[in-house]
Amino acid sequence: MAQQEEFTFTGVYNGKNLFVQNPLSSNMKDYCTREVWVNDSKVLTNPRSSAFTINLSGLSPKSPVTVRIVHNNGCTPKIINPQVVRTQTDFRYISIHLDGSLLEWVTNGELASGKFFVERWENDKWKTIESVGAKGGEDSRYRLEVDHLPAVNRYRIKYLQSDGETFYSSVQTFEESVDRITFAPTRVSDKIYLSRETDYVVSDPKGNELLKGHGKEIQLGHLTTGLYYLTIDDRREKFFKK
Repeated sequence: MAQQEEFTFTGVYNGKNLFVQNPLSSNMKDYCTREVWVNDSKVLTNPRSSAFTINLSGLSPKSPVTVRIVHNNGCTPKIINPQVVRTQTDFRYISIHLDGSLLEWVTNGELASGKFFVERWENDKWKTIESVGAKGGEDSRYRLEVDHLPAVNRYRIKYLQSDGETFYSSVQTFEESVDRITFAPTRVSDKIYLSRETDYVVSDPKGNELLKGHGKEIQLGHLTTGLYYLTIDDRREKFFKK
């Protein structure tokens, strides 16, 4: 399966639909777009066409619109008519920089009543790791110390105005060069051993969290026989309790 990227587009519904150019992927077989989400609801999956429409007619006039397009790596769909949901605000992201310890960004046109939320992709969803009050004005500069996960880290910034309108930055990626955490055994009698200390979650096949903590050893003698999941390093692994 091809690696995926995404971009987010926000605005206000003004009674018109969005039209998207959908190029072929680098393999020249599959089309670029994988999924289209409107206000956190999936509306399209793998559209098999060089162009498609995002139907917004179910929204109320002047209501906020957030469109998220997930696409294959190496190609990018293009919204042909972004002006139909263009907002009246002058807010924009001017620059974003991410390194081993800092996330820095510069914006223009935000309101002092707004707020920034720094989000990281964890366990297949965006999780807020910090919030910052907006300064307001022009060329406002922000910096935040970040503790990366020992993996590929994906961040984005969400700016929320007091009227509910939302603006997302592009996704920023940083790979922390720390050895991948391993565990043993996969068929457990009593205890799981981790290669180093980390946060962990043990859950059942239905997703119910049974145990949560931080350390290098996990006591599991109390669990009944069966299949379970261990979440470490922002990934989920199977193990069997004997």
